[in-house]
Amino acid sequence: MEKGETKVSSRETQDTPLDELRNRLTSWDLNLPEKYDVKSLGSSFDDDSVFDKELEENSPYAEVRAAVPNVDEQMPANTIRAWVLGLSLSIFGAAVNTLFSLRNPAISVGTIVAQLVAYVLGKAWAKFIPSRQFNTFGIKWNLNPGPFNVKEHTIVVVMASVSFGTAYATDIILAQVAFYKQNFGTVFQLLLVITTQSVGYGIAGLLRAFLVYPAAMIWPANLVSVTLMHAMHEKELPPEPSIIGGTMSRYRWFGLIFLVSFLYYFIPGFLAQFLSIFAFMTWIYPQNPVVNQLFGGTTGLSVLPITFDWTQISGFVGDPLVPPWHAIANTLVGVVGFYVIGAAAIHYSGVWYSKFLPISDSNTYDNTGSSFNVSRIVTPELTLNVQAYKEYSPLFISTTFAISYGLSFATIASLVVYTWIYYRHQIMAQFRKSRSEEPDIHMKLMLKYPEAPQWWYGILFVLMIVLSLVTILAFPTEFTWWAFLIAIVFSTVMTLPIGIIQAITNQQIGLNVITEFIMGYMQPGKPLALMLFKTYGYITASQALGFIGDMKL
Repeated sequence: MEKGETKVSSRETQDTPLDELRNRLTSWDLNLPEKYDVKSLGSSFDDDSVFDKELEENSPYAEVRAAVPNVDEQMPANTIRAWVLGLSLSIFGAAVNTLFSLRNPAISVGTIVAQLVAYVLGKAWAKFIPSRQFNTFGIKWNLNPGPFNVKEHTIVVVMASVSFGTAYATDIILAQVAFYKQNFGTVFQLLLVITTQSVGYGIAGLLRAFLVYPAAMIWPANLVSVTLMHAMHEKELPPEPSIIGGTMSRYRWFGLIFLVSFLYYFIPGFLAQFLSIFAFMTWIYPQNPVVNQLFGGTTGLSVLPITFDWTQISGFVGDPLVPPWHAIANTLVGVVGFYVIGAAAIHYSGVWYSKFLPISDSNTYDNTGSSFNVSRIVTPELTLNVQAYKEYSPLFISTTFAISYGLSFATIASLVVYTWIYYRHQIMAQFRKSRSEEPDIHMKLMLKYPEAPQWWYGILFVLMIVLSLVTILAFPTEFTWWAFLIAIVFSTVMTLPIGIIQAITNQQIGLNVITEFIMGYMQPGKPLALMLFKTYGYITASQALGFIGDMKL
């Protein structure tokens, strides 16, 4: 036995850092700690045999252990306080985000705002609202069920997370009213928003076994919310003078940082807006087109991306502090390779008439360099007039815009291939084992609570499908029933591979471009039908993944 152990030890010592990195990068789970033998994980997401004995009752992932406790306390969760706060903040957040989604760059009220506000309101409710018992239809409930606890807080955050995102269907309504001068009425608009936002919830319930139950699906963004949640509800730690702010209470420190951040934003946002996009090279050479194309921040490649405005970062890529390092590194390599080197090479070689167009923007142009006039190529029924299009002009777009479309197609194709190569065994194993597999500690803690049955999600899914068919067929949308079903099937199938990537890297791959491509072939010349196909095909998966993340929380 000792001889065999010596053999293993000598073999391990021969591994170079390059070998270790190669083994790690070829594993299916980059989030596992290096001390775990990734080759011994087997065909399941969660193989407890590879974990150390001392970690048997905790997560194998260091970031999960640091953020999520491995104990569960009994406390009220389904309270009138949680419902009132959750619904009120949901209405407020959805309204504000819809309004500010029209700004460039967009400003959004994140779930963390609801998390912070709910804590203050919940504590105030517990302190000032009287405790009175009520009985409604045999259900007993208390106006003040006691101290505001972490489970109530979580319910409020989940409500906010589901509702704070701007409804994608509002873009269709805006396009109809602003560009096509078309209005189908309030009933159509309500049905469109409700169905597009809700179809994915049924799919989410069916994919719980693959994207919620396994410990490997860590959903990095949730760890931030969980850490903040427990920091709010845990007892104060003793002062630590050796660190900055260590002598203050956590709430005083947070209030100080919040106040400084709030006041600071007025500098790049209003008083010195040049700090928002700090393209100093364009100030030195203001009349040089090449310098402006390479270093410009609005219509250039921003080769030196310096900014003193946090909204310039978070407004486009979200919070860069949340994703794992390998996801950020992968994104950085792609940006430099495709959008800096690749875009410059394509633009200055004159491909796609690029020398007559901006190197980077999201507008469309005609053959004179003017904005493309859509009204000149559509019929009164808002379908494509092919002859008018030929007489007017082809459509031209900037270099980076064209690259974005190409990369979107490539990303979807590579996603399917990558999932098949690295995850097909894990998916099949999870499909066979489902809930019979040995769960991790957090799943064990949740087993004592009854879950919403699958048929609930099935009924919701069928109901939304029926209402969606009513929406597209009862109004002159030019969107056929079979195209709608293809959109639903496509988004349903793609939800699983996209969800695996998002649960590990915190990066969601969108279906918005590929759905345009598919519909353009199936029903060419019908812009409203294309927008509907894109919304049902893209947002269904996006909403499903958002709700799956909330279930993991």
